[in-house]
Amino acid sequence: MFKENELFKIGDLVQLDNQFCPERHPPMGTYGVVIDVEDWRGECHDSNSDSDELVEIEQFINVHWAHHLNGEEQCYTEVSLKKVASA
Repeated sequence: MFKENELFKIGDLVQLDNQFCPERHPPMGTYGVVIDVEDWRGECHDSNSDSDELVEIEQFINVHWAHHLNGEEQCYTEVSLKKVASA
């Protein structure tokens, strides 16, 4: 199993571990491959919460999903993804 704070890298197999707008994002549980990673040290809105709480994040991650919803502007944080296999 992977450590919760392990950073993502290009080629990792991931699973979406959050729910987003169904018109723009695949459903929770969809598998995908990481295609780009941007290091980011700071705070971001916690998309796993209904509050306006900010959480510390380390990366913004782009994923090519095994689903028809694959917008180039889609970007996720490590708190919304679960690593399934390392590249």
